[in-house]
Amino acid sequence: MSHAVSQTDNAPENSDEQIRKIYAKDLKSGEVVHTVFKASRKEKASSRAGKPYLSLTLVDRTGEVDGRVFENVEAAETAFAQGDYLLLKGRVGHFHGKTQIVIDRLERLDPEPIDPAEFEYTAPPAPAETKEAREPRDREPRDEAQQHKAARQRLLKLLDNPTIALGLDALLTQLEKQLEERVVARLQGTGPQAHGGPRVEKKPRPPRPEKPHEPKPEHKTEAKPEAPKRDGSLPEGLAFKPFKALVGEGENSPSGS
Repeated sequence: MSHAVSQTDNAPENSDEQIRKIYAKDLKSGEVVHTVFKASRKEKASSRAGKPYLSLTLVDRTGEVDGRVFENVEAAETAFAQGDYLLLKGRVGHFHGKTQIVIDRLERLDPEPIDPAEFEYTAPPAPAETKEAREPRDREPRDEAQQHKAARQRLLKLLDNPTIALGLDALLTQLEKQLEERVVARLQGTGPQAHGGPRVEKKPRPPRPEKPHEPKPEHKTEAKPEAPKRDGSLPEGLAFKPFKALVGEGENSPSGS
């Protein structure tokens, strides 16, 4: 690794000791790394207290990670350019939910022995925005008059289709016919609303439980006395008169006086 530039003045003479490539996707919080990354971005910034620091974006073929340099910021800034390969040593942590390496020492590396494919990273495309999520943003507030105008234009556009126009005409004709039949039925008193509303059908009463069959009492009929037989020698008016009546009539008759 030629043309190495140390961030600090007291860098060790053999900086290749214990160098091991650790990919961005395999970084673990709390571990100390001594590895190589490509600096895809660098920017000098200041903390809330006004102290300057260097903000980096470090990449390899598995992803990208944030880098921060808080010590010897001026030396670190001039030690490399954006796009250089860096041998760095630092501690892995997390800040605001993102993995971050706080760099203690860094060196710029000669790019010739490095495979560029190992440090080319393409971010995955953002998930496609659904139609439901896009519609509220696309909608612009419109007043009531504009909404009515838009609805009218849509209806007119639909009516330009002959099939839709014929179907709508048939539907309107059917509705008009039904309304006319209801009006006529109400005027003639035959419709469901002629007597104040729809007729309610009475539910049939449940059949009464049958009583056990009781034999009807037999009615004894008194035998009627037989009528006396008519004597042919008597007058017709005396055919069935009792004897007492005949005697009474004999006493009252003019012949017996």
